[in-house]
Amino acid sequence: MKLNRAATLTVALGSIFLFSAAACAAQEPCSAAKLQGRYVFTGQGANLHYGAFAFDGAGKFTGKQTSSRELANAERENLTGTYTLDADCTGTMTFETQQGRIEHWDVFVTNDGKKGRMIRTDQGVTAVRSFEQ
Repeated sequence: MKLNRAATLTVALGSIFLFSAAACAAQEPCSAAKLQGRYVFTGQGANLHYGAFAFDGAGKFTGKQTSSRELANAERENLTGTYTLDADCTGTMTFETQQGRIEHWDVFVTNDGKKGRMIRTDQGVTAVRSFEQ
């Protein structure tokens, strides 16, 4: 009887370990391919921004934003840039605005690639953005 219980326990534990390993293997690491398609965003710092990014899944994106700046009318502008994503779903974005400003951001993306948060890393500037598909 003891041998049967031991065998049953061994099979049960082995199944748990196999299931856990399979679940971990099923979740692929992040890469630029994790961001693909259209995402809407909102952001703020000294100004307010609303817009959309279109990620190509290979490290480039385009976008449009409307920005409300202090004492100025809201402006709509085009964005272009590049992005990276490391295996842990953190990365960077660099983009150029229609006015020629270059901006640098650190990016944090959910494992499923559906949502992200950004913080600007340029010296003397404080800004954050959130985006989702």
